[in-house]
Amino acid sequence: MIGSMFCSFCKTQIYIRGGISRISPTSQCLIFLQNHPMIPLAARYVSRIASNEQSFTASYLINSYGFSPESALSVSKRVHFETPQKPDSVISFFKNHGFSQTQIRNLIQRRPKLLLSNPDKTLLPKFQFFYSKGISSSDLARILSSNPLVLANDLDKRIIPNFNFIKDLTHCADDKVFLAYKHWSGILTRNLQSVFACNLAILREIGVPESILLAELIVHPSIFAHNHDKFRRTTEEVKKLGFTPSKQLFLVALQALMQNSKSTWERKSNAFKKWGWSDEDIFSAFEKYPRCMIFSEHKVASTMNFYVNTMGCKSSYIANCPVLLSYSLERRIIPRYSVLQALLSKGLIEKFSVHSIGCTEKKFLQRFVTPYEDPYLLKLYKEKLGLSE
Repeated sequence: MIGSMFCSFCKTQIYIRGGISRISPTSQCLIFLQNHPMIPLAARYVSRIASNEQSFTASYLINSYGFSPESALSVSKRVHFETPQKPDSVISFFKNHGFSQTQIRNLIQRRPKLLLSNPDKTLLPKFQFFYSKGISSSDLARILSSNPLVLANDLDKRIIPNFNFIKDLTHCADDKVFLAYKHWSGILTRNLQSVFACNLAILREIGVPESILLAELIVHPSIFAHNHDKFRRTTEEVKKLGFTPSKQLFLVALQALMQNSKSTWERKSNAFKKWGWSDEDIFSAFEKYPRCMIFSEHKVASTMNFYVNTMGCKSSYIANCPVLLSYSLERRIIPRYSVLQALLSKGLIEKFSVHSIGCTEKKFLQRFVTPYEDPYLLKLYKEKLGLSE
């Protein structure tokens, strides 16, 4: 026999045994249920249903793609399925288009609802469009696995119009448009035509060269997507600071001011002040290399710490040459410093300049590795880069 109770608040019939497909009580209904004598049994049943639905999704992600239990649980809160057919078809689609297991896992974590897509109707046409633009399957897999937002947008109403707009605007090759998407997903997912046109017009008015504009549009497209009035005001501020519109640094300074609110600017300034920089030092560094105010506070702290406390540089030296902050700690500074220290310890060089960190890799190897014919140096360099076998 099937028992049931009826909640007059939300008109929900709640069956205690059998026949339950879904229960979606309102908050008023929940109050009613809390005082009903049969609530313990009902609550256990409802909890078991929710747990079973969630556990299948989570188990699928764990068993099929190596998700950690925590990650699987997080994803399962954003997408639910009770059978493997649909997610299997989506996963097979991505595998067939060259996505690795890791890339598929990254893609699912970022956009779980893709697992409920219809591969033939919603995914394939978008892939075919990108392929028609000369974008390789490897590039597509690499970029979409880290930023799959475009796959959730309409091909005809959003992706194609935006793609053609950026291509016509920049006169660049098709693959460069996709490169712009890599830098900022809004290129293909937001309605940008009117905003971009107005903001670019402002920069043209004040004499920013077309070549600089179009290059920056591909590398840092988000700069041009800000509110028109704010964009105009900030452009005037950059001019008042003394930056010349005909120079590349003008747009870098514009990006720095657009991205940083007043409170963020103060926090980043304080990150430099911890290393003894004055307000004058900060402004001077910004004039020379405005990108220093785009870096995160963590990058500033870790890079300054290595230069000052490990390499023994003076903080004021970095303030006078702020481009040194742009180098990657893991991919450039530490590997090269390790080689230079090895040369010092072997007595092969007496000293070195911190600017040796900044030369191209080819020049660095030609100057500090190849001439000494010491296999250890190259091995050390590759180990620090994480390239050793």
